[in-house]
Amino acid sequence: MRKTLLPLLAVTLFTGLACGFGGETGSSSGTKGADRATSAPQPDDDNDAVDATPAAGPSSTPSTSSKPPTQAKPLTCKQLETARLGSAAQPYNGYRDPIPLLDGLWSGEDGVVVQLQWPCAIGELTGDGAADAVVPVLMDGGGTGKFWQLAMFRNVDGRPAYLTMVDIGDRTPIEKVTISAGRARVEFLKRPDDPSSTVDVVRRTSVYQLDGNSLVEIGYFDDPA
Repeated sequence: MRKTLLPLLAVTLFTGLACGFGGETGSSSGTKGADRATSAPQPDDDNDAVDATPAAGPSSTPSTSSKPPTQAKPLTCKQLETARLGSAAQPYNGYRDPIPLLDGLWSGEDGVVVQLQWPCAIGELTGDGAADAVVPVLMDGGGTGKFWQLAMFRNVDGRPAYLTMVDIGDRTPIEKVTISAGRARVEFLKRPDDPSSTVDVVRRTSVYQLDGNSLVEIGYFDDPA
């Protein structure tokens, strides 16, 4: 009887141990599954959250771009034929009122005849970028004197406005006028300054530059005529 019980006890003990090991294995598997569930990646709150920052809309600031100022058209010699010589600031030859030209000519009640001489010269003299004009003027008082002058017209919105005049001299015919680099050049014939000169006539080139509202001679040179 004792021999029979010993094998039965051994079988029972073995079976119990086997069941115990099986339970631990199941428990371990469950724990690992729970760990996997716990360690599973969670949704990224930052990525899934809706961005509440409003998108930048179009700027309400008005455009500040401005168009460049319109450049006045250059003056023409033709325009000077109907211009006025003289102004309130600088009267022409002592006349109180500006004298109106018609086809470049004016005749006064006092017998004075004023006539523009050609060609004129067009170019920038005032520094405002608009092309001005200078033109020779011959004033004949009816006697022996033939007085040559250089009149300057400023460009005002494409129209000539008398600015100033330079006396060149008596019987000193102007042969050429040019404008370059903001200066006016005048070529005319005259008697030499030196009375002992062996020549009767020289060709003088005078250079003028605008100073305020006046043309000022800044230099000259003489050549044989």
